[in-house]
Amino acid sequence: MTPLTPLRMLLSSHHGWDEIAHHHASTARSFFRIVLPASLFAAGMLLYAAYFNGEVYAPQVSLAQWQAVIVLFLLLNWFSVHLMAGFIRMAVHAEVRPPYADCYRLAALAPLPIWLSALSLLVPLPFFNMAIGLLGLLASGLLIYHGLDALFEHEDSVRTESLAYTVFTVGALLWAVLVALIAVPLL
Repeated sequence: MTPLTPLRMLLSSHHGWDEIAHHHASTARSFFRIVLPASLFAAGMLLYAAYFNGEVYAPQVSLAQWQAVIVLFLLLNWFSVHLMAGFIRMAVHAEVRPPYADCYRLAALAPLPIWLSALSLLVPLPFFNMAIGLLGLLASGLLIYHGLDALFEHEDSVRTESLAYTVFTVGALLWAVLVALIAVPLL
């Protein structure tokens, strides 16, 4: 993979996806190589924002409360990837259900832009952070569409689009619940 491959994966069902389709990584390998580092990065950025700019986001919240919320965020992220993998496996229209490990890999790749959007927390501007988060959500939708097309739905673009909308909607709702679970304790 080249440094531009992840960007091309947002716009193509072949660049990068063909390579991913040929490697059948286990669920554990996908967790340790994709989910764990990316979710720890996002949690680390939240901790950074809490420590250095906590008064911008939630002035009345102590660092100990932030830490508890960040641990909850981390655990819920890990659980949500498993949940989405199971949903993708059930939603894919195939004669034989795809392997769970392949669905997990897509569910692990899809939230990467959202987790990376936490980099915006270096700039303590909540509206900027929300805008970057929404861009991350949009990029996740593109990864879901092209990932479904490349890994599971090779022939029918209408069916792939319908499935991508369904998976994206469930994922976006799940992400909204995660954000709410984080925001409510900080209020």
